[in-house]
Formats: sequence, C-alpha cells, structure tokens
Amino acid sequence: MIEIKRHWLSASKLSLVMLLTFQVSFHAQAQKAVASIDTTSIRLGEQILLKLDVTLPKGAKVIWPVFNDSTLSPIEIVKTGHVDTIETSRNSYLQYRQLLTITAFDSGYKTIPPITFEYIVPGDTSKLRAVTDSLLLQVRTVEVDTTRAIKDIKAPMSAPLTLEELWPIFAGVAGLGLIAGFIWYYLWRRRMRKPLFPVIRKQQLPAWQIALESLNDLEKKKLWQAGKIKEFYTELTDILRQYLESEFKIPAMEMISYDIIEAVEGHERLKPVKEKMLQVLQLADLVKFAKEIPLPSEHDSSIKNTRIIVMETKPVETTEKAEVLPDKPIAQNG
Repeated sequence: MIEIKRHWLSASKLSLVMLLTFQVSFHAQAQKAVASIDTTSIRLGEQILLKLDVTLPKGAKVIWPVFNDSTLSPIEIVKTGHVDTIETSRNSYLQYRQLLTITAFDSGYKTIPPITFEYIVPGDTSKLRAVTDSLLLQVRTVEVDTTRAIKDIKAPMSAPLTLEELWPIFAGVAGLGLIAGFIWYYLWRRRMRKPLFPVIRKQQLPAWQIALESLNDLEKKKLWQAGKIKEFYTELTDILRQYLESEFKIPAMEMISYDIIEAVEGHERLKPVKEKMLQVLQLADLVKFAKEIPLPSEHDSSIKNTRIIVMETKPVETTEKAEVLPDKPIAQNG
C-alpha cells in the first residue's frame, strides 16, 4: 500500500514538471524578440540601423523599453523611430518593430547588450519577458598612410546658395535702395523748396455756385411746407452768410444782421442788393426771435431774393478779344 502511494506521488510530480515545462515551452514559442543590424563593421561616427522585432500573441500588452543615452552604452542612439505594428502569417500573432539609428565614436569591438521586453498575455496578470540576443559591432578607425606626407586641411566645399539663403540679401539691398531713394527725394524736394509730399488739392467750386446749389437743395427739402419755418430761415440765412464770407471775406457767420448790413456798405458789388438782403435778414430774425409766421409768398420771396443777391454779385467773367489786323494787300508785279 505504501509502495502504491509512492508510485502515485512520483507520477504526480512528473506530471507537474511536464506541465510546467510545456507552459514555459509554449510561452517561449509564443514570443520572440530579435535584434539585428545592417552591418557588423562601421567606421568611427558612421550611422547604422538597429532593428528590434518582437512577436507576441494578439491581445498581449507589450511594455516597450524607454531608450536613453546610456541604454546601449558605449553605443550611442542618434534617433529613435516609432513602434510599428505588423501583421504576421500566423493570424493569432502580431509583430512589433522599431528602428534605432546608432553610432559609436570609440574604436574596437563593441557589444550591443540584450534588450528586454516585458508583456502581459490575456488571462494572466504576471509580467513575462522576451529578451534579444547581444550583438557584436566592430568600430574601425580611419586608416592613415604613414608613408605619405601630411596634407593641409581641405577648405570647406562650396555649395550653391539656395533661394531661401538669398532672399535676405535681396531684401537688404532693396531696403537700402528704398532708404537711399527716399533721402535723395527729400533733399531734392528741399532744394526745390517744395513740400515733402505734393499736396493734392481738390478743385473747389466758386462761392456763388456753391450758394446756388445749396439754395436748390433747400427748396427740395420743402421745410416751410412741412411747417419747419424756423429751420427753413436758419438754413437760408446760413447760405447767405457763408456766401458773404467766401466771396467778400465778411465774417457774416459771427455777425448779427445789423452788422452785416453795415459791412455791405464797404463793398460796391453789394450795394445794389442791400435792400433785398435787409428784407431776407429782417424776416428771418422775426421768425427766429419773434416767432412770426410769414405768408407762403414771403417764403418764396425770401429764397428768390437770396438767389438774386448771389447772381447779381458773383464775379463777372471777362474775355479778352484779340485784336485782328487786316491782311496787307499782296503786291502784284506788272
């Protein structure tokens, strides 16, 4: 009986060992981490690619190592690429790949150490590992021919300038040209005693034409017809005052009606229309200050008299006629 139990225990232990061996073998076959390089021999400072491939079952979560300056020391990592996912021929597996650009600046044989990848498979919380093999890299020095004389250092090779390099030069030259042109223009205008920038004057209408157009606009507004009598006479007298200021230099906008009539005495062209001007100004004062309401005919008369004042006092255009001499008779021979 005791012998049977011993055989049973031995068989159980053997089964457990075989099961563990199967699981380890399964995981070893399920995962694979491979590191490879383009070449096993480089010159000092020459760059090559280190390719890392990890094959894992689908659904496995891989914990990718973080590479820094000392990870592969004395090998230096120049550039770290992205981790790409690649489909494999076996549908239940995925391959993860990353490319590292590496170099070395110390001659001799250098070892790229093993790189460990941790991963977790579905249904298992424990972390498993996949490790690459180490690689041997030969770093050669530059061969020097000691039988030949030492040569001077070569000058840098000249490369053609690109448009991106030339445009600041063009911009600088153009800027200096603009500054020089502006200085020359400034000195020339100053020597000619002219303003720096020519003043463009808009051609101004004569005072009498402005006044007549303003009177036409006032009539179109029909203010007194709409009961706005005060506004009508205020605008009418403003037109008259502005005309007197522009044409005769009388500060009529700042003067009362009495002073305007007094100032008219000093201008020969205004004397003939003095009575009409007095009528317009007095009626306007009665409307504005005494609140008098004139008859419709008086409104028409006021605007008519103002138009007459402008027409009869505007400058007279004179044209000089050239004197035409009679042709001399042509002498006939014989």
